[in-house]
Amino acid sequence: SNLCSLTSTTQDVSHVSVAVFTSHTPSDFTRAPLGIRNHSSATTPLREHMMVRVLIAAIVARSSNAFLQSATRTARRGLAARVLPPHLETVKADVAGGDALLLDVREPHEWAAAHFASATSAPLSALQQGACPKEALDATKRLYLHCAAGIRVHPAKAALEALGCDDVVALQEGISELYELGFDDLAE
Repeated sequence: SNLCSLTSTTQDVSHVSVAVFTSHTPSDFTRAPLGIRNHSSATTPLREHMMVRVLIAAIVARSSNAFLQSATRTARRGLAARVLPPHLETVKADVAGGDALLLDVREPHEWAAAHFASATSAPLSALQQGACPKEALDATKRLYLHCAAGIRVHPAKAALEALGCDDVVALQEGISELYELGFDDLAE
């Protein structure tokens, strides 16, 4: 009886050629799908077992190679992502030099969960009611705004401009993206 039937393929995997044969009878191996060659060597359970092991090793080698290539691409993207775009380099330098403030317009519970060490809390809900941190009203400083996803910064900018702030810049990047880019450390 036929205990083991394997689909025949020939693959070059990591410099290892593997041919898997379909066993019809113990003495007849036909190379599928071509069906051109008959191999006269008789099969044994040990031989079938070895062919299966070679096939598995080839699949693992191929999978490992694909995984390593994928991991390498991901690592390269990760390293590239750690380079701050020029506009964020400017923001970081302005804030560090004291020429600007970084305002986090997320709500207090979001601020409590995580915030940048260099940021000042200015929740959008408070800004829309006319409340603003006094340091944000310093006309000599540029205000950079960030939120969770770069959406709430736009109504926050309008609210600050209504309060008399002239130099307000809404950042398109949210806190997660800024953190992943290495913009600033989170406050302890």
